Amino acid sequence: MQDSLNMPEIGNNVPRIGGNFTFWLGCKVLKLKGWKMEGQFPNLGKMVACVAPHTSNWDFVVALGTAFALRLRISFLGKHSLFKGALGWWMRKIGGIAVDRSAPQGLVQQVADVFARQNMVLGVAPEGTRKKVEHWKSGFLHIARAANVPVLLVYLDYKKKVIGFGPLLEIGDDIAVEMAKIREFYATVHARHPDMA
Repeated sequence: MQDSLNMPEIGNNVPRIGGNFTFWLGCKVLKLKGWKMEGQFPNLGKMVACVAPHTSNWDFVVALGTAFALRLRISFLGKHSLFKGALGWWMRKIGGIAVDRSAPQGLVQQVADVFARQNMVLGVAPEGTRKKVEHWKSGFLHIARAANVPVLLVYLDYKKKVIGFGPLLEIGDDIAVEMAKIREFYATVHARHPDMA
């Protein structure tokens, strides 16, 4: 099953999670929906994974299926209020990182501090919403810069039914220039709802 998905090799440095059931489930979902993968996944323990375009709830299903099939531990950001009690334990278990937007050191520094303590692949959707937006949020670039980690461009192309692992970018000082490069890369990727991209 995994050969038909064209899955990349995942090196030993990449954070991993999951067992046989989630692996089977991820592969099954992608195969049933006709998805394949292309590109290489870098053998790094720390990076930000920019996943775009994001125009549909199906993007989450495809991304989760991909993470399950590759046994990737993808971290994500969530409001600190969601991380209390049993729910908080579960959120952390699946890769959630509690952030406090009102904290004086700011979101960027909070996440950079987590990168300093542990290996992590932080998944982000730069649009921040499924709705059409003129400007993508640049917070993920500021986080990558502050944490001194690269950004992997991951794309979901609905026309080709391809989950792709694109270039790995080192982020420079000029965030506007970096964002322009990233937007240019995604310009030819076909979203599920192209009019929303």
